[in-house]
Order: sequence, then structure tokens, then C-alpha cells
Amino acid sequence: MIIFDTLDNLELYQKVSSKFIHVITVMDRSLPYDQGLGKYKCPEDESVSYEINVYPTKDRGYVEMPWEKEFSVEIILEGEAITSVGDGNVFVMSPGRFLLICGEDGVKRGMTRNIDKSVKSVIFRF
Repeated sequence: MIIFDTLDNLELYQKVSSKFIHVITVMDRSLPYDQGLGKYKCPEDESVSYEINVYPTKDRGYVEMPWEKEFSVEIILEGEAITSVGDGNVFVMSPGRFLLICGEDGVKRGMTRNIDKSVKSVIFRF
């Protein structure tokens, strides 16, 4: 399952998982905008973690390492990058957009269309 939408519609996807409400709560509190880089646990449910990163984009991007959690939600806080999922699913990630991935292989993040840039993102896993 892949969902690509705007943060304005984040609450529409609460039924995807009972833990998705914690993504909404953290974003409503603007925690990823106020916290420094690093790994965090959601205050109400420590089984939901998130990581705030800054990374340079590059023409070939970065292959996502496998993780033990089922869901991954990426939100770009600053900058723009291209994310590819599976075979042929390509998304332009920019502030105000999110990408929810569940049960998909072959995630490549951080690709760029133009000059290399820096991107700040938060990735939730649960």
C-alpha cells in the first residue's frame, strides 16, 4: 500500500492503523519542526518512533535499508526530493506532502531533478 497526499488530509488516514493517530498528534504539536536531529519515541505510544534527518539529495538517491516496522510515513519539512517505491512509483516530495508506505520493497529516497540540495525530513515507523 502506498498513499501520497498533503498534510491537510493526514487525518483522513486514521483508519489505516490504530497507531497512525500518533503521527497526527506529533505533527499537530509541530514537534519535528521544533526538535533537533535524531530519533524520538511518540510521547503517548513508544512503539511509534520517528527520526528527523537532514541529508543532501543526489542524482541516484539512497536505497532505504529494510526495517522491522510495518508502516513508514515520510514528511518533508524543508527542501524537495524524489522518492521511488517498488517498480515505477515515483513521488516528488516537498513540504506539505507525505508518503505512507506499507508492505512495499525497493524504497529509494533523496533523488533530485536538478542541482543537489539539502532536505530535512521526518520518518515515522510503526
